Amino acid sequence: MPLLPGEILNKRYRIANLLGEGPYGAVYWAWDLTDQQDVAIKEYLDPSLDIQRRFRAEANKLSGLKHPQLPLVHDHFYLEDTGQYLITSYIHGVNTQSLLEQYGSLPSDLIVEWLQAVCIPLAYIHDKNRLHLNIKPVNIRITPEGQVYLVDSGLPGLGVSPGASGFSAPEQQTQGNVNVTSDIYSLGATLYALLTGIVPPDALHRESGLQDLIPAREVNPDIEPYLSVVANRAMDLRTDVRFESAAEFSSALARPIGRLPVQSDQPRRTTSDVLSAAPPRLPAKRRRQIEQRTIIALAAVLVLAIGILVGVGLASQTPQALEGQIASTATLRSQIVAALTAITTVTPTPISTATPIPTPAPIIDEKTSARMIYMPGGV
Repeated sequence: MPLLPGEILNKRYRIANLLGEGPYGAVYWAWDLTDQQDVAIKEYLDPSLDIQRRFRAEANKLSGLKHPQLPLVHDHFYLEDTGQYLITSYIHGVNTQSLLEQYGSLPSDLIVEWLQAVCIPLAYIHDKNRLHLNIKPVNIRITPEGQVYLVDSGLPGLGVSPGASGFSAPEQQTQGNVNVTSDIYSLGATLYALLTGIVPPDALHRESGLQDLIPAREVNPDIEPYLSVVANRAMDLRTDVRFESAAEFSSALARPIGRLPVQSDQPRRTTSDVLSAAPPRLPAKRRRQIEQRTIIALAAVLVLAIGILVGVGLASQTPQALEGQIASTATLRSQIVAALTAITTVTPTPISTATPIPTPAPIIDEKTSARMIYMPGGV
């Protein structure tokens, strides 16, 4: 039976609230009457001598973990005929499971920020040759100051815990060989749950074919495609397909290269902006004209041709014929110059003028001498 609120544990810790309960014990929020501070108590209900020895060894290892995003270990003890107790600092704030229950699926930008923050203490744990083996939304806590903590580490030295259904890797549930990628699987399952609002199917059910993992984007179409891919890879049933480290998982959560986050201070174009914009103006059509250098080149070619013809003609004709040829050549040259002048001269197109409409003559009324003008029918 779990400890009740107000109950004093080990003559020092007053139970305030039950935080969670599992097959091996429970986790409590309590008040340390000696140090006057909030603490978390992890209970392990097994009084056997072997478990006592292994529990002390695990508690000593946990007490060696010093990281600003991990709770500190303050104490551990054994109660006869009851079990083992581990005392750690209590982290005030809210866990992501509570946020998920309150708001449903959460914005991806927040989820990425939280999980990237969680990867920092997890990488520290792995560097110390330790595993967490209990990563799930309820164990990610966010303080009022915005600090992200990873709490409630597992105790691998007591025997591998099967973990929470849907969040633990298949090798962890079958008490097999667990490693860093087992925690990566739990990270992927946590990402999936925060994106979709539902717990992913149990790993053993997937392995046996009883259930399939529906991609997160099919559950929630608003999810960015790359996040759905990250979750699927992290939750792969094969350990060699998953991300190799927490750092690699964190990098995969970053936005793809070339895609910048939306800036809220940048104005967005709306339909009214597009309709009110001035229509595109077509460039004014210009009358095609022959460039000056083209005219010069044509004239040079013509003069050269005339020179060649004259030279050939002079070489083959008599002096009498030469005089006639020179005269005809001069005439031809004048005609060519006149033609080129006509080409280069641009005659402006006269502006058409409106045809004047004659004013009708007035009609004089013989009786009244009034002047009237007849107006034809029309608009």
